[in-house]
Amino acid sequence: MTRISSSRRLMSPHARVAVMLGGLILTGCSTTNLATTTPPKTNPDGSISAAKVTNTDIDCPAMMVRSGASTWQVPPGSNTTTLRYQGALGQLARECVVLGDSMTIKVGVEGRVLVGPKGGTGNLTVPLRIALVQEGPQPKPVWTKFYSVPVNVPAGQSQVTFTHVEDDLTFAIPPSKDLSSYVIYVGYDPQGAIANAKTAKKPAPSGTKTAAKSKPRPPVAAQPAVQPMTPASTQPTFAPPPQQQPGQFAPPPPPSGSNG
Repeated sequence: MTRISSSRRLMSPHARVAVMLGGLILTGCSTTNLATTTPPKTNPDGSISAAKVTNTDIDCPAMMVRSGASTWQVPPGSNTTTLRYQGALGQLARECVVLGDSMTIKVGVEGRVLVGPKGGTGNLTVPLRIALVQEGPQPKPVWTKFYSVPVNVPAGQSQVTFTHVEDDLTFAIPPSKDLSSYVIYVGYDPQGAIANAKTAKKPAPSGTKTAAKSKPRPPVAAQPAVQPMTPASTQPTFAPPPQQQPGQFAPPPPPSGSNG
């Protein structure tokens, strides 16, 4: 078991996604509380149907690209002459493990960036979001996370493939054990990138606040030379500065007809 874990840590993200996309199932120790998914069913549109976790009645949630979030352009709304880069999503993969009353899902995403007429060699970041949503009349975000995926476009390349793996999408299984309405969504999220940039630009609070200027004190009368000086009073203490609130991402927009 140690050897398997060690080899995984040495695998590059691209290799890890390749393994997942190749249909290998997450390996785990054999215990009564640990189970993995049966081989997933991939549909013609690239989505993955829900599948029972081995030896349980619990579903490994379905996975699909969020409607309206399958492509991404730089700059936004570009035409065929002004386009620099355009992103598309390819294969998806997910593996579920049940441990006690929680489930951990490993999610793999493969995407592609095409170089447009105004694009070229260089580094860029792809705005990606993975979200787990409980669908229904009022969809409920269960888990969501935004990623800035770095991509390098080598010289002479018209397109480049990128991969991303989230190892720890963990959530509590509801008492009913019914996950049939849970869906893993993947998609480009340029609005999340804007929100993330605004959060990063906020100045961090300083270690201490400057004390307010005190009013001038009246002069103290001179004391007789024979009288010893009184000890200094206790030094004033300053309240710690308020902690900066972490950036929060808005929940994923509801799907058509119904933090992805």
